Order: sequence, then C-alpha cells, then structure tokens
Amino acid sequence: MKPFDAHHERRGGKRLRMGCRAKMKSRHTGETHYGECVDLSVDGLAVRSAFVPQFGEILEVTIIVPPVGAVYSKPFEAVVEVRRCNEVERGKLYEIGAKIIKR
Repeated sequence: MKPFDAHHERRGGKRLRMGCRAKMKSRHTGETHYGECVDLSVDGLAVRSAFVPQFGEILEVTIIVPPVGAVYSKPFEAVVEVRRCNEVERGKLYEIGAKIIKR
C-alpha cells in the first residue's frame, strides 16, 4: 500500500479553471444565491459565494458561460450535492465544493 500523500489529486476528473457567474437554488429552502464558479470537472464543481450551505444539501446550479466573440453559449445547468464548504475570506466568502448528480 502506498503511503498517504496530502498533495495527490484524488478527484477522478480533470478540473477546468473558470471565472463565470453562477446561480444556486437550494432545493431545501427554495432560496436563490449567487456566486462565481471557479472550477468545473466532469463530476463536480466549485463555487465561491457568501452563501453557506449544509453538507449534503441539494442545489440547482446554473453557470453563465461568457460569449466567445459574438457567439453566446447556452448556460450550464446541473443538480449538485454539497460535499464541502471552506471559508476563503473570514465571514464574507466561502468556497462550495459539490458533486454533480444530474445534468
């Protein structure tokens, strides 16, 4: 068995750096929150926001993809399950890591 390496990437999919607006709607409370999608992969995403969800909370996420030149893209929509929420800026900004469960 290999020794544990804290720096080893344990995620299955390659992550793409983003910087796109994101809208999150909680299926639990019905509330809508906004943030910035900072990375996206085949099986998950990370969003930075002032919103602090519960572990395991189900969110409907819409990521607004910026246009390329004059060509607009359809927003990316997914249902996700919150797996982590880390404080980035004390009391103001949090990074939500979520697993995509439905696209």
